[in-house]
Amino acid sequence: MSGLKLVKELAAATALVVAACVASILVTVFLVRVPGLQSPQSGNAGQAFGAAAGVTSMIVLVFMVRTFHQQRQETQMQRELLDAQLNEVMSQSEYARINNECAQRMAEAAVREQHQALLSAAIEDPLLADVWPGWGTDVSEEKRKQFLYANLIISFHYMAYTVNYTSADEVEASMFRLFQSEVISEFWEQSRPIRTGGTAPGGSMWKFYEMAELAYQRCQADRPGAE
Repeated sequence: MSGLKLVKELAAATALVVAACVASILVTVFLVRVPGLQSPQSGNAGQAFGAAAGVTSMIVLVFMVRTFHQQRQETQMQRELLDAQLNEVMSQSEYARINNECAQRMAEAAVREQHQALLSAAIEDPLLADVWPGWGTDVSEEKRKQFLYANLIISFHYMAYTVNYTSADEVEASMFRLFQSEVISEFWEQSRPIRTGGTAPGGSMWKFYEMAELAYQRCQADRPGAE
């Protein structure tokens, strides 16, 4: 119910009550003033008036109860409509958030796929491998190819983590297993300056590197001869 309609109904109910009261007063004055009604028989007229006044009051009461009941129903309907609209807005917001996350994941996957393609090309062609920054003068061409392949392996595990294919515990367990390889462990140690200097703290890659570093340190501690 609109505010204007509510005001009109309240005004109508108030006017009806006032009209009933005024009518009762006028009828009472009429009965008192008319000489012909000043007799024992006039008691019947008074009783009839009392009954009429009672009926009028009952009608007014029923009308007011009906009006307030309608107002309550329409108020409840408005509240339910607002709740439905709020739920719809929240659903649309959640849908937009999920779509945005999916688009972000797809973009990240595309970037990682391109990165893997570049590394694969460098592994297959030594001339292309020379384009990439080296890991020191003591790293041979064969070891460089192994490092590039180790980079691909770690990138694969990072991608699996970012798409929620693996959990944090699974990442640490799988990286601990990978660091059993001397080549991967050596690559991890040699690439530390590049990794720490080129990764922004707080992101998913930084978290992955932290978990991998814990696995690396645990693996190093378990090696024979470690203190």
